[in-house]
Amino acid sequence: MVFSNLPALEKRFRLTGNGSEYTLRPIAVPVPNESLTLNGLLCTPAHRSGYYHDTVYTKERIVLHFTAGGLSGDMSTLTRQDYHVSVPFVIARDGTIYQLFSAKFWSGNLGGDALGNAANNQDKRTIGIEISNYGPLTPKPDGLQTIYGDTYCTLTQPDAFQKIPAPFRGQSNYATFTDEQYDSLIVLLRYLTTQYGIPRQFIPEPKRYLTTPDVLTFKGIVSHINYRASGKWDLGPAFNWSRVLTGVKAAAFTPKQSRDFELIEGPVLTSEEAMIPLLPQARSAAWEDEPYNDTEVRPVDVPEAVSESTQSGVIININK
Repeated sequence: MVFSNLPALEKRFRLTGNGSEYTLRPIAVPVPNESLTLNGLLCTPAHRSGYYHDTVYTKERIVLHFTAGGLSGDMSTLTRQDYHVSVPFVIARDGTIYQLFSAKFWSGNLGGDALGNAANNQDKRTIGIEISNYGPLTPKPDGLQTIYGDTYCTLTQPDAFQKIPAPFRGQSNYATFTDEQYDSLIVLLRYLTTQYGIPRQFIPEPKRYLTTPDVLTFKGIVSHINYRASGKWDLGPAFNWSRVLTGVKAAAFTPKQSRDFELIEGPVLTSEEAMIPLLPQARSAAWEDEPYNDTEVRPVDVPEAVSESTQSGVIININK
């Protein structure tokens, strides 16, 4: 059962860097002008690079995604060698924020056929955040199934899934997000909006679940479906938008969740600038405008002790 295995898989990733596949370094970056700190882990693969560009463009929007997978597969897909499809931030179910590169840099996160994304123009001006989550689930006799054919949970595990009142893009059942993820997302959004001068506003509710050209001129926080008319479900109505809006727009915010997990030892990084010398080599700027497509692959770097039924899924909401 995939859902039951997720905590152990995430703990292994956090404590071992997924078996030393990644180097993890603690982050504690103050949120400007607030009594709030962005805590997380800088995550750099030991033997891969070229998954982001270190050219800098003015950021206009933050784009929210879910990964449609589990953490190990998510991170593997986002750090493929010499393939500029990634995001600077991934939020695990336990609330850990993993940072892959500085948010002032960029990588593909919307898809070559996203609105206005010719020559990756929108990718360059957006900051992508991926929330680790399996997304839509299909009812089967033994429970709910992931897009990969694994049984995610039974129907007697209400904390694992949410059934929305009306189907969204043909799907009614979705994997739940955790309280820890909501809290971490709010802190991250408060940091990014201040640090990069992005307004703390969300695309208006009547257009929140629509693909609309308005996204190209909107300044603020949007989601993947605002750019993609089909094949994507992130982030639809099976997400607590009200909780995030309230937390981001509040005069002050204090996370409610107590995150009781082991801290990584080592020097603490207190700014994004301090992270840059530790990043793997960026992809050449000569490839900035290179198109990319939606080819899907299932990750192969799964821990040996994990069976087929608990493998982490590959990201489908970032287009390869």
